[in-house]
Amino acid sequence: MNTKHYVLFPDVTNAQRLYDILKSKSIKCTFAPTPREADKCCGVCVMFHDENDRDAITKIITENEIRILKFFDGQAGNPERMKFC
Repeated sequence: MNTKHYVLFPDVTNAQRLYDILKSKSIKCTFAPTPREADKCCGVCVMFHDENDRDAITKIITENEIRILKFFDGQAGNPERMKFC
């Protein structure tokens, strides 16, 4: 399983702000559910695809005063979940 890279947020407003900026700068990202391994609360996060984008994302977060909870890297998800046969 590949390692995935996430930014976790306290609310969807901050997630949407970061997502919009990353898309405008052509940084490949998507919305994703917050991995259970990363936080006990359910919610939305932004998953980015290239680990090398982390420094640029951190700079964008700081410059735009976007509130985040943390970055999370991991193999989120249980491959047996939703597998019925």
